[in-house]
Amino acid sequence: MRVTLVGGGSRGDVQPLIPLAEGIRAAGHEVTIAASVDSEDLVTAHGLRFARMDVSINDQMRTDAGRAWIVDSAGRPFRELRHMREVYAETARPLADATLTLSGTADLFISGILTLDSVTSLAEHDGVAHSTALLCPFHPTADGRAGLTAQMPQVSPANMSRTRIGRWLLSRSVTQAGRLLRERLGMPETGPKGFVRALDTVPAALGASPLLVPTPRDWPSSVTVTGPWTLPVPERWRPPAALADFLDAGPAPIYLGFGSMSIVQPERIRDVATAAARAAGVRLVLSGTGLDGPDGDDVLGISDVPHAWLFPRTRAVVHHGGAGTTHAALLAGVPQLAVPHIADQPYWGRRIREEGLGTAPLPLNRLTVERLAERIRTLATSDDLSQRAQEAGEKARQEQGVSTAVDALGLSRS
Repeated sequence: MRVTLVGGGSRGDVQPLIPLAEGIRAAGHEVTIAASVDSEDLVTAHGLRFARMDVSINDQMRTDAGRAWIVDSAGRPFRELRHMREVYAETARPLADATLTLSGTADLFISGILTLDSVTSLAEHDGVAHSTALLCPFHPTADGRAGLTAQMPQVSPANMSRTRIGRWLLSRSVTQAGRLLRERLGMPETGPKGFVRALDTVPAALGASPLLVPTPRDWPSSVTVTGPWTLPVPERWRPPAALADFLDAGPAPIYLGFGSMSIVQPERIRDVATAAARAAGVRLVLSGTGLDGPDGDDVLGISDVPHAWLFPRTRAVVHHGGAGTTHAALLAGVPQLAVPHIADQPYWGRRIREEGLGTAPLPLNRLTVERLAERIRTLATSDDLSQRAQEAGEKARQEQGVSTAVDALGLSRS
């Protein structure tokens, strides 16, 4: 079977698709990943076929709209949705053009949440199957543990209301490319209702740990929480000498990295993180765009390093709250703190605290040296957090996310 996974968004949206694609390929299928130009090297380095979508998410994040989305959204959900619509308005046309080129190339399309609307219409037009590969919970539920926009962990009608509203608002922000695609294919417009209908009915594999996203009783049976889809450390990979020397030179450091979110505020991130780590009396490894290089004997800025290798060598992990980094810290068995910027990041920050895996999240708009130092100090000294993180990590490492997802998608080798 020809299977095409259609990724949308930044590296964090595409990287988990690689181990999933490898699992599908191992089951005997012909696999392609379609994603933005930023992801081409990442995908092809694993020997996977790549379909280029002619838009750069990294460049988009550097535009005025992209910078506003990251910097001006934390803690302001309605403002975030406005910024999000502006960003997707700017990328809708190239995304629609790129998605249209995939017509006739697959027997099964697997979309993410950002490409759900477009790929639903493409699959219908082509008369082929469609599934989704999700990285956080988007289906409405009364169970706050699995509710993206819920506010409390228990089961509550208020959670159901909030998650339904969140789904509807999301549908109004990410359907612009689909609208253009349907227009070019001569298909009737479905609008936000089409997005909601697709989310409720298309089979979904959710690449998250059940420890963080337990399956609610009120979800459709078409959703399977599989465990995370993670890349192992490449066999031939070796750490840069500067990083190896730094780790050997003293106690395990705190890691701080905000992934692709760091591209718009590297100077501020470096200054606040360095001052906070020194105030807390810990060593620091910084990771992100524009953060490379040493800063004395107690701070080292690095480029891209596999989280699966680095995180077990740290005392704790401070990150932006992306799904991939949250699960990498979970698997490493170390305490963590989320500094949410946008999108699903507040949810993961909340779940980290609710499961006793770290401190309460610190939203970007409240990030100061004093607040960060206080949380870092707790992460580095709390025996309870350390023990809980270790225990959860041991359980999470038993999950078989990729193989469970391949089974759930009906792609297991017969």
